[in-house]
Amino acid sequence: MAKKIQKSDFEHISEFIMEEKETRGKNRKDLDRDIKEIDRQVAMTPKTDHKMIVGDDGRPTNRRDPRKAWLPEIELPLQAEALEILTSDSRALQFPDAGPWFRAHAALTDEYLRNADFQAMVTGDENEVPSEINQDNADKLVEGYINHLHRQYDFFGHIDVINAESIAYGVGVGRARMVEKTVFMQTSRGVTKQDQKIPVLVPRSIKNTYLDDREHSLMHEGYMTGPMTIFTRKMPLEELMRWAKGNTDPNKQDGGWIVSNVKNLEADKDGMVELLEAEGDFVIPRKTTGDMFLPGEIFTIAIGKNDNKVIRVQHRQFPFNSVLTFPYHKEKVDSVYATSPLRKGLPLQLAAVEALMRLAEVSALNSFPPIGYDRMDQWFAQMGGPVVEPGAQWGTISDIQVHKIGDVNALLASYNQFLSQYADVVGTQRARLGAQTVSHTTAFAKNAELQRGQVRTVDYVRSTLKGPLAQWLDMCYRMGRENFKKEQTFYIDAYRGFVTLNGKEMLPETVVFEAFGSGAPAEEQANRQRRLESLRFAFQIDAANIQTGGKPALDRGNIIEQVLQEGGWIDIDPMLLDIAPQPGQPDPEGNIPNVQPIRTV
Repeated sequence: MAKKIQKSDFEHISEFIMEEKETRGKNRKDLDRDIKEIDRQVAMTPKTDHKMIVGDDGRPTNRRDPRKAWLPEIELPLQAEALEILTSDSRALQFPDAGPWFRAHAALTDEYLRNADFQAMVTGDENEVPSEINQDNADKLVEGYINHLHRQYDFFGHIDVINAESIAYGVGVGRARMVEKTVFMQTSRGVTKQDQKIPVLVPRSIKNTYLDDREHSLMHEGYMTGPMTIFTRKMPLEELMRWAKGNTDPNKQDGGWIVSNVKNLEADKDGMVELLEAEGDFVIPRKTTGDMFLPGEIFTIAIGKNDNKVIRVQHRQFPFNSVLTFPYHKEKVDSVYATSPLRKGLPLQLAAVEALMRLAEVSALNSFPPIGYDRMDQWFAQMGGPVVEPGAQWGTISDIQVHKIGDVNALLASYNQFLSQYADVVGTQRARLGAQTVSHTTAFAKNAELQRGQVRTVDYVRSTLKGPLAQWLDMCYRMGRENFKKEQTFYIDAYRGFVTLNGKEMLPETVVFEAFGSGAPAEEQANRQRRLESLRFAFQIDAANIQTGGKPALDRGNIIEQVLQEGGWIDIDPMLLDIAPQPGQPDPEGNIPNVQPIRTV
């Protein structure tokens, strides 16, 4: 960086980040309001405003009205059920129970082939790992390394949390960070442990994340400043001071601390300090020397009582932004925030709750109705009014009037209509909640009925597989390969064996990833049928080729293994036998024995 950042530059950056956070907060006030209401609905905390005393301004106070104590307090579980179902559907569509959910395509350069000794990587002599590396071996090696990194922490659980926020609030956020942890390695010498830095996709809540909603400055030359994301959090001042005693090198992920600014901070009454962390591209305006452009910087601002200071400056280690967003469904060009099923269902839940409470109130009034009587009746005057109970006897000369309030059937129909409308909007029909399907349909029809509720979720899953999850695979591999410091041994599912790598040169430098997930439920059966039809046709061609004296092109053992894995079988080794080749059939080396079949006379 040619120009040096000065103290006045820090002041400008601090003011800019503070003003930008306030502006973004005002621009998304509708989202923040919906988030609070959705959290209340998911927690099933009933509203009690209707039971409070109304003040002079017409708004409910914090004091309960004794005359309204009989009114019900109800909150329906519609939002909670929808969040649970849609999150589970997303997990099932993104990650299959057995088999891979992504594919790697590595570039085999001459330099990599010279450095990679695949036979030396193999741990053990009896593992079914090829001794010579080819395109498929390199791809499987990369896939095994990614799976190894994901096994070191609860990767799928992190994705579940991100999906939950996307389905609830519209946008899920994940941040790629290098985390130092104790990694357990399965080696030929047993299970060993060592401290390593591994890439982790850390879930971040959109509640504390302010996405860049500015219009990107795209010039005619094609230069564009990248987005700048702001994170907010609170931290105990004592803990912050302990962290600030660490590394001051801005090139290190745990460094960049400005110790002098941390020492002058003042905590609030709870001993906490509010922090703003901004990551992205920054432009520092200068009057005399020209503006300074700082790409890929991370600034941390501490908000004090009387002053805001920059307490940390970090240079981004990798050329890509560490923030990954998982939007559910975008409706506007001029908004970075998306809508979600729970945001669409929010007013319908409010209406359904209102209808249910009115139904409960009317049912209570009909089962224990208010009655009218003559106040001049001496009998009732002595009793303090008529007593309403089963078998009550009223010795009176005046008429008793029972008042009917509300229509239970009309309210019940209205309540059921709101429930049906909510299920249509969110996509959680009763069959998705465990209700019995139509009894006279076939098993395939039952499955199709259950899958119809996943149609909208399929669209979201496809967008995540083509977008943030595919980006994460590339980021995870590059971050892991760049921080490959020690010898690592990991398991490759495709070969059912272990490999040992001594350095990052053993891993291909250029890799392209394809995330395909579990496949859409409506397409999975059709795709499997197409694969079986093509395999049957390939067997016919291969049989004709063998009969004419050609060599076989299909490996029956591997084909059977692949079919069993796609069918969901995990441990298939006990199911496979080493069968001697029949006359006219290829052996494992591709040779056809010259044994003639026995002819029966």
